[in-house]
Amino acid sequence: MEHQTLTPAYRFLAHGGEMGQLIRQFNWSEHPLGPIDHWPASLRTTLGVLLQSRFPMFIVWGPERICFYNDAFRPSLGSSGKHPMALGKRAEETWTEIWPTVGPLLAQVMAGEGPIYSENQLIPIERNGQFDDVYWTYSYSAIHDESGQIAGVFVACNETTDFKRIEEQKEQLEFALEAAELAAWDLDPVTNRLTGNNRLKTWFALESYDEIDLDQAIAVIAGKDRQRVIEAIQAALQPASGGHYDIEYTLATELPRVVRARGKAYFNEEGNPYRFNGTLQDITDEVRNRIEQQKLMTLVENSVDLMSILELDGKNSYINKAGKQLLGIEDGQDVSTIPISDLHTPEQFAFVSAEIIPSVMTTGRWSGRFEARHCKTGENIPLYNNCLRIDDHETGQPLAVGAVMRDLRPEMAAQQALEESRERYRTLASELDLKVQQRTRELHDSNQELIKTNHELEQFAYIASHDLQEPLRKIQSFAELLQLNLHDVAAAGAYLGKINSSAQRMSELIKSVLNYSRLSHTADRFVETDLNQILANVRLDYELLIGQKQAVIQAATLPVVEGIPLHLGQLFSNLIGNSLKFCTRNPVISVSAEVFSSPEAARQIGLNPLFPYVHLQFKDNGIGFEPEYSERVFTIFQRLNHARTYSGTGIGLALCRKIVENHAGKITAESAPGQGATFHVYLPIRRTHEPPGGLV
Repeated sequence: MEHQTLTPAYRFLAHGGEMGQLIRQFNWSEHPLGPIDHWPASLRTTLGVLLQSRFPMFIVWGPERICFYNDAFRPSLGSSGKHPMALGKRAEETWTEIWPTVGPLLAQVMAGEGPIYSENQLIPIERNGQFDDVYWTYSYSAIHDESGQIAGVFVACNETTDFKRIEEQKEQLEFALEAAELAAWDLDPVTNRLTGNNRLKTWFALESYDEIDLDQAIAVIAGKDRQRVIEAIQAALQPASGGHYDIEYTLATELPRVVRARGKAYFNEEGNPYRFNGTLQDITDEVRNRIEQQKLMTLVENSVDLMSILELDGKNSYINKAGKQLLGIEDGQDVSTIPISDLHTPEQFAFVSAEIIPSVMTTGRWSGRFEARHCKTGENIPLYNNCLRIDDHETGQPLAVGAVMRDLRPEMAAQQALEESRERYRTLASELDLKVQQRTRELHDSNQELIKTNHELEQFAYIASHDLQEPLRKIQSFAELLQLNLHDVAAAGAYLGKINSSAQRMSELIKSVLNYSRLSHTADRFVETDLNQILANVRLDYELLIGQKQAVIQAATLPVVEGIPLHLGQLFSNLIGNSLKFCTRNPVISVSAEVFSSPEAARQIGLNPLFPYVHLQFKDNGIGFEPEYSERVFTIFQRLNHARTYSGTGIGLALCRKIVENHAGKITAESAPGQGATFHVYLPIRRTHEPPGGLV
């Protein structure tokens, strides 16, 4: 009937509800849109769809963004304020508070950039005189007029605040379960299928399906507990049980886990269960602690020492079996009813009150001898008492005083008998220990000396078989040639010169061997030696050669060490002499020092961790050598270069190693061909624990 009574221009308002009535009553003749019968058909058609829809919708029309909305959208505007004032009003004026959000969306659609869709978008609006946080799911799409141009925006929107709050509550519940480290489950008793959170599926080692068969979950329970769990579930699903479910069991997964399951079954009017849900708590640590506590109590109750707990009110709350026997207390007697003053003489009770208890409460413990009194015989029993303050693990506040007391009577009797024997053997053991230590040191020193001697003998054997025989063979050969050529004066003179050269070479080798051997049996004393002075002396010795080769020696300030000056001078001389010798261009030699006293660093290098050391580095820019020869260069008579090019006996670096080892140090080398060489020398700054007064 309403449709028949309206003129054709107004028929789109038929069945338009409250908003259709308000549009008819609105004075459009004074509005920018003009009278309704002048409106474009596209606007009236769109409004007809909007007004008859039961889904919340609104449109904005034209460049002025004029607002229209249906009855389903009206509640979103509140009971007072925007409705009905929003009808026919510009959108920017209606939603001033959210225009920075919705304005660009409307402009985007009006500009032909396509529709917009968003779910659960938070857009706070003002309604009923206050701002509300409102969540929306909305769609913006273009409305085309008769010419095909975009004339407005059609908005279908639904307020999802309640849904969002349900989601938030669910998230809060999940957070609470997560924070409490609980697994959650929900069983459908009809289908015998359950759902659970991720923790439940992880604990049961189940796939992350939406639903799980109850039998599948029960199969994960340890065999010793499985039947008991099945019976507990069946009992909880009976109305007589009130639906309560509370049980502990073990999960037989790769990592066994003990859990406590708590749940509640819900029944319909017919008494049939329709839901059964609850939580699981991992109590593995709790059960383990419970077992450990049982073990501890078994240990305490079977201990031969008195063990007790004294509460802060001055009453004993626990005395173990051995303690009761020691003090003459009946096995079933309540120890809290026995005043502690009855367990001591007046003097001892005063000592406990004035000394022991205050000390325990202040420092946390007290240990010492005191006496307790037998309740029946009155005997004073000597005890050794270890008292400990028991604190709350969370707050740190004291809870009680624990004590472990040992009966000293057996020890005192045995001590009297043992004292004389102990004194006799104490002296003997001390003497024996000193002798053992002395003999051990002697054996160790002898063994080390034997090792070194054997090594030196091997090297001397090599010398005798090769290096010393080589010049001797030359002398013999040239002597034979001389005898054959006595008639040739020139040839004879040449052979005599070669014999003389070989004899000098042999003399140098013999002197070097003697010098090397003397290092093992030196009688020189270790004294404070200034390495700066040692270096200065070496500079002076090589002054002419340094000038000839235009060498540069760079040196840092060196420390004073305990050493043999003559040997350290030879060490510096050999190393710097090598750097001057094995160089094809102007030599640049640097000598640096770094003091370190780390026992661990010394131990890693192979040094005595009890000594502080200086690390000396002799670095040059000479010809260098292959890295694989870094150890071989210290072997006696080992030469890496031809004697005609670089003179020498091949014993210099062997002497260096001997000197350094005699000083309880270490020497190593690193090099590469054409890259020069660096010799690392580690020398003790002092050979004792305490630094001498003048040593730096």
